Amino acid sequence: MAGIDNIEIPIPDEVCKQVGIAASWINSNKIGLYAYKYINKHIQDTKSTFITSNIKIHILRPEVILFSPPLRKLVNESNGVFLSIYKIKSSSSGDICPELLKHSKQYRSILRACVEGLQDIAEKSLSENKIIIENFLTIFYNVECVWHLTEILYVDNIPGNVILPCLLEWIQFHFPSKELKAIKMLSQKCIAADLEYIYYWEVVIGCALHGKTDLVRALLSMHSKADHPAFIVAENMIKTMPIYNVYGGYSVNEFTIRWKHWQLDLSSNIDSKTFAIDNNLEMLMKLVVGDESTIWEFSKYTEAWYELLAAKLFYSVPCCKQIELTRHANNMAEKWKANKPLDHIILALIENDLHRVIKEIQCMNDNGWFAAHLIDLLYNCGKLNIIDKHQMNVTAQLHESLILEYATTLMGHHSLWQCGASYLIHCPIQGLARLEILLQSLPMGSEARVNKIIDIARGSNMNHIVTSICKIQGVKCIRQKRLGNALSWALKAQDGSFITYIANQFLKYYAENGELECRDLLENLGPCMLASDRLTFLGKYCEFHQMYSIGEFKEAASLLVSLIVSNLTPRYFWSILFTDVIPLLESEDVILSSIDSFELLRCVEAHGDDPKFADKIEIFRLAVARNLARALNLEGCQAEQ
Repeated sequence: MAGIDNIEIPIPDEVCKQVGIAASWINSNKIGLYAYKYINKHIQDTKSTFITSNIKIHILRPEVILFSPPLRKLVNESNGVFLSIYKIKSSSSGDICPELLKHSKQYRSILRACVEGLQDIAEKSLSENKIIIENFLTIFYNVECVWHLTEILYVDNIPGNVILPCLLEWIQFHFPSKELKAIKMLSQKCIAADLEYIYYWEVVIGCALHGKTDLVRALLSMHSKADHPAFIVAENMIKTMPIYNVYGGYSVNEFTIRWKHWQLDLSSNIDSKTFAIDNNLEMLMKLVVGDESTIWEFSKYTEAWYELLAAKLFYSVPCCKQIELTRHANNMAEKWKANKPLDHIILALIENDLHRVIKEIQCMNDNGWFAAHLIDLLYNCGKLNIIDKHQMNVTAQLHESLILEYATTLMGHHSLWQCGASYLIHCPIQGLARLEILLQSLPMGSEARVNKIIDIARGSNMNHIVTSICKIQGVKCIRQKRLGNALSWALKAQDGSFITYIANQFLKYYAENGELECRDLLENLGPCMLASDRLTFLGKYCEFHQMYSIGEFKEAASLLVSLIVSNLTPRYFWSILFTDVIPLLESEDVILSSIDSFELLRCVEAHGDDPKFADKIEIFRLAVARNLARALNLEGCQAEQ
């Protein structure tokens, strides 16, 4: 993965240390490590001295935080949004950007729910587990923060391209502490002076930095000197401050003129020492008028450089457009000396350097969830355009590679593998090839799990995998002497030779024990009976027994004769058919015709040499002769009538 340093992992194995080591891929993200001594034609092959050693196989795989129970909901719900995007894309021929914006908000809603869930768990966790949960919290808080900014800059269609209102909303959403403190203070109506609340001015300044002018005015009205002209003028200036709104009825130029007039008026009040009665109030008004040195002085009340960036734009460049944002952001980040990973990602987003964004977000230790889903969204929005050093557009390949990596990780989990398969299916270049490999490496487990694997393979037209899995399951059932289940698997495999083999097992069991297993299954084969000649024979023979048992002797006899003359009968089963026909020949009523009798005589001459039938062949011939005489007599009388 890009940007990750090499890590040394010690293998506690003396044999490996002395002999050497080799690795084999097991499945998905698992690798087996074991002792291995390299031998070639130039090295003398001698008897190993480690035959009696305790040989171990070490399973190596990366830590996957997404497999943790608190994050499973995130994986499953985001999978639903991912699939919904492709459903819309396949069914719509128009502009889908408005729908993609809704889906982006759904992703953010899932992230927010995940963060809140982790916060609840962290509060109840013991110290060791709490550290792990807090690490998860940091990761997904940063993910949510970056996603929100990406949505603003790349997905949302901002009216007039004036970025500041959305930027302020982003800051207010992700740094809510000052606003929450302000609301708490306002709810305590007994506060009358700033000295009675140690954080009063810090909260006022914090709200001002976030552009929450309504809260600033409300807090100023609670001050002990709120009736002083300085405070009244300050509150009035903040109240009349023009705030740009694309639907406000003013063009950008008209708004700028109004705002500059207001700014000159406030500057005049500051210069005339109108607010000198209170140093904090004066500093607040210098912030509001956009004094850069004051803005920087208040950086102590912020947690990140982009908080300060939003404040500077709000009070200095309120109509800042996205194209101008890069210059202001670079200046602010450079002066702040922003050097955290999150700082780099946010700056790269603002600079429209998506190649660097992808590189950075792959290092967020979220196992590729973020990179796969965010880049997929940008790709479907048409906002992803990555050029490599050879000036080739590698957007499609990069987009697919991130989804492949994430999907492969999920395929390594005992239940999330289905989510992983759904991602691979939507990778047009390599997805199905990788899915084919990974499906075959999945442990089979329960029958329900096997059926899920088969459904996915069949849905992806991987019939050879379906056949292979069904045959494996069928063989297992045969070994467990569960012939009915084995036949069901063989029918799913649609493998004629395997079906014939299992049908033979049924017939041999009957030949040895005189009992048909799984009668319910065999009596309800329906069209499946035609999957092989031997299964057809088995199904019809079962049908014969069913008719015989309910007293439909004529129909049973007709079916039995048709089986005898059909040439579908296996060699070991002739004696059984001949034995079954004897009671029908000896019946009081004439059931079999003279033609049937001649056919039976012909067949017994051809196939009656089975030693098991030797003691009954004379009885059979005598019964046929009697039946033939009765049948000819009856048929003659019927002809005369």
